[in-house]
Amino acid sequence: MTHARYDNPELAKAMYRDMNAERVVECVKTPLEEAIHFEGERAFLAASDDQLMLLVLTYIDLLGYLYKGISKSVCAVEFIREYFGRVDQRYTELGGLLYYALRHGMVHLAVPKRIRLQDGKILDFSFHRTGRREDSFKIEKWPEPRKTGEVVDIYRLTLDIPLLYRDLLSAIDMYVEDIRRNQELSDVSKKAFETRRKPEQEQEIISRKYIQDSDFAFVREQISRL
Repeated sequence: MTHARYDNPELAKAMYRDMNAERVVECVKTPLEEAIHFEGERAFLAASDDQLMLLVLTYIDLLGYLYKGISKSVCAVEFIREYFGRVDQRYTELGGLLYYALRHGMVHLAVPKRIRLQDGKILDFSFHRTGRREDSFKIEKWPEPRKTGEVVDIYRLTLDIPLLYRDLLSAIDMYVEDIRRNQELSDVSKKAFETRRKPEQEQEIISRKYIQDSDFAFVREQISRL
């Protein structure tokens, strides 16, 4: 007697999509929740803004890769505009600017980038933790004294960190549900998981000034002891 799940191609595809969706839950969402909520809300509140932002932005990079199958900034921005945008339309409008200023600034220097707009105004970013959506995405003007004695107006866009984190979880949930329904998304996600790192993908190190002979000497010495 043949099992129905093998006899029915559509059912088999649906099971395949469910499997790929659950992999995103198990490998992406669950570890993220454990990292933030390992002691409940208290742990979330105890974490620094830098820690939380770096974690959120790193996961956005990963999700952009799973979503499009390519590791490029534009993929992360597309994920923000599509899935964060379903939670709050303002992410769709601001997604590229947020990624540029927050991801690149936070990863390299643990501070957002300041941006000089085309009209000369300076846009900066700040964070708070009220947890209220109405308090997020607001822009306020702050006078900033300079060493020259000049006072420059800084326009500061404020984001709520707990809200950003919860919006990330909601975005993952919606992405997972789309994988369950969309064969193409499911296929891209599966391939992205499988090709993140394969044994045959070793790469030779391109010349970098900060890599010295001692780096390789250390490795060779350790290998020689095996």
